Amino acid sequence: MRRLPALLILALAAPAAAQDVQSWNTLIVQGPIDGQLLLWAEAQPRFTQDAGRLGAVLGRVGLGVRLAHDIDLHAGYQFQHNNPAPGISSNEHRLWQQLLAPVLRRDNGFALITRWRLEERLIEGANDLGWRLRMQWRLVQPLHGKGTAGPLLQSETFVALNSTDWGARAGIDQQRSFIGWLQPLSPRLTLEAGYLHQYLNRPGRNPANHVLNITLNRRLG
Repeated sequence: MRRLPALLILALAAPAAAQDVQSWNTLIVQGPIDGQLLLWAEAQPRFTQDAGRLGAVLGRVGLGVRLAHDIDLHAGYQFQHNNPAPGISSNEHRLWQQLLAPVLRRDNGFALITRWRLEERLIEGANDLGWRLRMQWRLVQPLHGKGTAGPLLQSETFVALNSTDWGARAGIDQQRSFIGWLQPLSPRLTLEAGYLHQYLNRPGRNPANHVLNITLNRRLG
């Protein structure tokens, strides 16, 4: 087991394929469950290598509270199994805390929303705890008023706050940019589908993944 951190570093440091086509499929259940008490539950399999192989699967769960002005605070746990090819399979455990808040809302449904998430990451077999900050901005514009379908834009920057023995490097970790469509399926169920570009800041060649990103979002309350 002592060799695992060194092997992880070698795997992360090795030149990566410059491009990969992937498919990420997410189910989110979130919203109030008792007054101001909130639930966040999420599952996501990720298919890599031209979307033909299960490369990772994650589950995230947390509880939160809704404050004034629709500001939501959550805290929870995430498990993620990574199965890269080539590479070394690993299990990751994360604690996470996030703030979700509207920056701008209009009566026609236009909304600019930000989410700031702090993660504490631990890889099985390694020693160091990695700290990472994720800053997301999300813009939706319903075409026919609030609650209708329309385009969706999203940008998320990942910053590693420290370096670790399993290969994380302090600084910009990755950038995700998404353009897609938000389609209500019912008053509490929406489908989000589109293209996500994932830039990874890694030693050697910096890979960029092209992702078909599909999310079902079930709102509670």
